[in-house]
Amino acid sequence: MDTAMKWFLSNIVALLAATTCTAAATTPPEATTVADTVYVTRVDTVYIHTSSAADSIADVAPYARRLDRYYKFWGRLIPRGVRVQYAGNMGMFSAGPTWIYGKRHWETSLMLGFVPKHNAHHGMLTMTIKQDYLPWSIHFDKVGLDFQPLATGFYFNTAFSHKLWVHQPSRYPKGYYWFATRLRSNIYIGERLKFNIPENRRKGLCRSISLFYELSTCDYYFIQKVKNSYITPDKWVTLSFGIQIEWL
Repeated sequence: MDTAMKWFLSNIVALLAATTCTAAATTPPEATTVADTVYVTRVDTVYIHTSSAADSIADVAPYARRLDRYYKFWGRLIPRGVRVQYAGNMGMFSAGPTWIYGKRHWETSLMLGFVPKHNAHHGMLTMTIKQDYLPWSIHFDKVGLDFQPLATGFYFNTAFSHKLWVHQPSRYPKGYYWFATRLRSNIYIGERLKFNIPENRRKGLCRSISLFYELSTCDYYFIQKVKNSYITPDKWVTLSFGIQIEWL
């Protein structure tokens, strides 16, 4: 092989080698998939994109929202307090659970009470559904007190006795009694003083204790007062006291 031929072949080999290196450097990278993760390599940079995490969150989010609504719904059915009250046209003593909501401005109570035998022909059990509204509070943070200058609301109560009735018995002339002796509707107005327990001194779930008084009257007493102006307040207005323990 002469010198010219050797020069030609050597240049062809060098040209092919350079072309191969250039093509390898400019060829687009291939994507390799392992499980749910895609690894993309370009020269000396590694890109990682995980699609399964986003898909999982999208799938779980509706379930999590439904679960949250479920717990909130049933959580509202849990009483947040208990109340004991003396007098108030619902028995000598009444007690029962209280539901607190609406930023603690609204309360609903279901109470059971009793009327002693000396106040009636025989002892009676009573049941009361009570709705309270407390529009504002005056806070004394340094001493941990809340003064609620206005507490108002209404309640319905009944007494369990065979001598009381909802519909007038046939032994009376028609229209003789215009009211039911077993059911009473009441309105009241009063005030409260709440003692807030510091978190580091709370035992169990108790967060506050409230003392209150109420001035109330029922539908029958009110109508009698309107018809008879001479009736004094002590005959148609009732003073009652109570205590309420709140938690949660």
